[in-house]
Amino acid sequence: MTIVRKPNLPIVALLTFGFLLALDASSAFAQEKKIVIGYTARDLNNFPLFAAQARGFFRDAGKEVEVVQIRSNIGLSGLLGGSVDYYTSFSSAVTLAAQQGSPIVGIFSMIERPSLYMVTRPEIRTMSELKGKTIGLGSIGGITVTITRRMLANYGVNANEFTIVSSGDLPVRLAAVKSGAIHATLAGPPAPVQAKELGLNVLASAADTVDFPLAGLSAAVAKIRTNRAEVVAVLTAMLRGLLFVRNQRSDAVALIQKVFKMERELAEAGYDQTLPAYSKDGTASARGIESVLEVARQGGGAKFVGVNDVVDFTPLREAQALVKSRY
Repeated sequence: MTIVRKPNLPIVALLTFGFLLALDASSAFAQEKKIVIGYTARDLNNFPLFAAQARGFFRDAGKEVEVVQIRSNIGLSGLLGGSVDYYTSFSSAVTLAAQQGSPIVGIFSMIERPSLYMVTRPEIRTMSELKGKTIGLGSIGGITVTITRRMLANYGVNANEFTIVSSGDLPVRLAAVKSGAIHATLAGPPAPVQAKELGLNVLASAADTVDFPLAGLSAAVAKIRTNRAEVVAVLTAMLRGLLFVRNQRSDAVALIQKVFKMERELAEAGYDQTLPAYSKDGTASARGIESVLEVARQGGGAKFVGVNDVVDFTPLREAQALVKSRY
């Protein structure tokens, strides 16, 4: 006699329902919107971001992140429009918020001091000798002009005692210094190494005398209010990236070689030259932020804006506590 067992319908239904729930949850995770972090320049200023991505720190925080290169005007407008979640600008975001009242704030600092070096012709041996000279920059309308003036002022050279001209990209500027078309240029790593190979002088680092945060992370105020958990998660990954860069030289140099396609000698030099400029904990000093606000005031507006109006480090403090307790 053949016995045919009828399926236990309640059990089958329960198993099917459980499978569908799991499938639905999996689909929801897969379809979760990627977080977009925009950056302008693929350089060592933004290396903590690239390190956080390469080391899997965003995934550790439970977030899928897409890092995209965009122009600065698109980055800031993207924050307001929602097409960009975070943008690796600190000073520009603070300036825009101060001048136009835009609901954007700086939330993380990667570069607390400018990693820029004054490169000069061989016969110029001190900063004071730049009086009456011509300094070539990538452009004459950006933050670098302000940093150049502040840097020289610290060495007793006033803004009306030298000339700033637009001289193009770094290779062009270094060639112009070499030929004598200009007397000096202010540039970031690996410019000091390249300058010495050309027989030029590297006189001083802006990080030694100028407190002016540049690269970091900015976000819309609405993002912090409505999705604070995401902000804290992103900042946790960013802070881990920053601490990795600061504290693990050998691994960081190896990653620089991979990310920027550099030879080891150049990667080591770039790391050592940028390290003093990195923030120690993701914050920027009130003095440095005030320096950015001074520039904003000179450009119009921002007269009654204070530091707390343009930065919000409270989510970062939560991220710092998480990193301290977990890692």
